[in-house]
Amino acid sequence: MNILLTGATGFIGHAVLRALLQEGHQITACCRKPEALLSRSGPIKPVRMDFASAGSIEQWLPRLNGIDAIINCVGIIAESKGQTFAQLHAQAPIALFNAGAEAGVKKIIQISALGANAEAESAYHLSKRAADEALRSLPMAWFILQPSVVYGDRAQSSALFHALAALPVHLLPDGGRQLLQPIHVNDVVACVCKCLEASTPAQKTLALVGPSPIAYADLLQNLRHRLGKPPARTLALPLRFALVAASFGKSLGEPILSKDTIAMLGRGNTADPGELTALLGRPPLSVNRQLFEKPASQAERWHAQLYFLKPLLRVGIAWVWLWSGLTSLFFYPHELSYRLLAATGMTGVAAPIMLYGLALMDIALGLATLSLYRPRTLMSAQLGIVLLYTLAVSFTLPEFWLHPFGPLLKNIPFLLCLLIYRQLEGEQP
Repeated sequence: MNILLTGATGFIGHAVLRALLQEGHQITACCRKPEALLSRSGPIKPVRMDFASAGSIEQWLPRLNGIDAIINCVGIIAESKGQTFAQLHAQAPIALFNAGAEAGVKKIIQISALGANAEAESAYHLSKRAADEALRSLPMAWFILQPSVVYGDRAQSSALFHALAALPVHLLPDGGRQLLQPIHVNDVVACVCKCLEASTPAQKTLALVGPSPIAYADLLQNLRHRLGKPPARTLALPLRFALVAASFGKSLGEPILSKDTIAMLGRGNTADPGELTALLGRPPLSVNRQLFEKPASQAERWHAQLYFLKPLLRVGIAWVWLWSGLTSLFFYPHELSYRLLAATGMTGVAAPIMLYGLALMDIALGLATLSLYRPRTLMSAQLGIVLLYTLAVSFTLPEFWLHPFGPLLKNIPFLLCLLIYRQLEGEQP
């Protein structure tokens, strides 16, 4: 078949892409960054398409010539600048589905979400439901697949759950009694492939879940055991406090932690696996065998331990710049600062300009770091500034290398912190 696949570089989309290529399908892979496609061999046609600006039928029609089926795997778990639930989950997919109907596409498969039903309340679920309802109204073969939490290699949710599990104390909203039913990405892919078969009855909404539910508290303890750690202490957190704590998730650089996420967790995320079992001809894969019984790799253990240190590292870097600027302006005697500047050849009118200019620059760098403004570029600039400062002082005041408080020596670990954070910012899911 000639298939148009959206979200081909994402977690689920990439797994679907590999399976489709193995089955010999012709793939038009739509994604924001075609150069990020891991699968480049075989009958694949990369197409640059950003769902954030693809909200009209006219934008999709030229892509659908000769297409037999559409598989939509685009999805975000949290909104960010330029990426909203309404646009990515509803407006763009609805335009794509309508364009598919107009172009004579025979089949559409929509990767939705469990909970995108009449009881949906969160912006995430409501946007998914809007696209699902639009697809149901079209006179063609369609499948709406609604997975629970999907786990497997590269899963962003798995990384977060492992990081939460690695914490010495588990803060559990309402005691962690909420039920989840995680499904392995391989089962999602197998279901997509089954839906492409001509013999599979169409116009179905199918819940994609694992064989049995597991409580959120038990999920974390099992993941902690997988990481090679003893059981964690638990602390039940009233829902209202959990919602307040989650509201700080975005400011800490963890947008998945939000009020909506906690609310969705409170609803639970389970369904009967019977229909999926019938479709696959076997029970869905067990999370015990696929995850809990497999020891975590060293990379997974490191990632889990460092996950929440990343935002703390950013705050620490910002505080160094802010405190340096504030100290220069308000606390450290200006006369002593002028003496140091004079030792570097900075005297007269240039001295106060340099003093106040550098202090304001430090404060600006601190605020920019806190605001997550272009972090990789910002870290590169800070690396250059600290290196330049270190070289300048080393040349004019070499005795500072022998100072017992180590004013220059401390720049070495700070430079490493800047470099590490720059690398971590480059590792986007």
